[in-house]
Amino acid sequence: MKRIVWIVAATLFAGSVFAQEPPMIRFGRGFAAEEQMWLMSVRKDLTPNQDKKYRLNQILFQANPQRFQAYLAGELDAGTAPGLSVIFARAQGIDMKVVASISQEAAGHFSTTYMVKDDSPIKTAKDLKGGTIGVVEYKTATDLWARAGIINAGLAPDTDVKVFALPFPAMGEAVRSGKIGAGTFVEPFYSQQMAQGGLRKLFTAREAVGYDHELLDIWFGEKFLKQHADVVRAFLADYVAVTKYYLANTDQAKRDLSKAGFVRTPVDIYVKNADWKRDPNGRVDVESLRKLSAFMLDKLQWLDKPVNADEMVDLSYLPK
Repeated sequence: MKRIVWIVAATLFAGSVFAQEPPMIRFGRGFAAEEQMWLMSVRKDLTPNQDKKYRLNQILFQANPQRFQAYLAGELDAGTAPGLSVIFARAQGIDMKVVASISQEAAGHFSTTYMVKDDSPIKTAKDLKGGTIGVVEYKTATDLWARAGIINAGLAPDTDVKVFALPFPAMGEAVRSGKIGAGTFVEPFYSQQMAQGGLRKLFTAREAVGYDHELLDIWFGEKFLKQHADVVRAFLADYVAVTKYYLANTDQAKRDLSKAGFVRTPVDIYVKNADWKRDPNGRVDVESLRKLSAFMLDKLQWLDKPVNADEMVDLSYLPK
């Protein structure tokens, strides 16, 4: 009889512990410009709420469409994505909201760079006429910036300049071999190519668009936001704390990420890489999203109807 009582008590205790386990955030991440997000998993000592008010499972995806597909399949609760991609998602009726900024394309900081060979006759974007520019994927931020640069030069994308999709790691060789006239380079690939030599800048994403704007943001599904508002606030409190740590201790943070295998670039090169702008408080430049949405609708015809940028952003979950 005592044994039965003990088993029942143990079972109830185990069930109680399981019930008290904090909610899991299934988070889809990428492979560039997300350092402070990665640091949340590498340096849990910087996140006092983690494993107490929430648990975090970061899942790597190579591209945004796969992340959104996983969300629609019920396999993700949140993730990273360019503001442009969230605009697309909202246009298609996907119930997600941007809650914080990760990085921005901004003057005075690193900006995604379009490069050509040193000896290329292409001196300005106008010289791309009749040629090809490489982007990482169609209807992505890299595609938008390329088309903005082409349009600003008085040329027509797809007519005067062909747009060709290929992965970031293949971009350098494609430019060097003449497969494409210009290619898109983000960190760490930009620094790798500059160290190798033989390429030069044509224009940057910031120059192409003409204003500072969001590069990557954090989004959550609206259902998760409604059901777990306090969990999201605890997560974002840690995120902001980690962002401030990263900005104040960038060298050490990068070394920690390299040691943990989040970055394959040799550590001595990685710590010297130029960096994007990162808002220490995770605040989103909503005005820039309004401009991007209008550009996608009016200039690129990528949208069938306007997307209200104000409605797709909710900064109320960030620390006050």
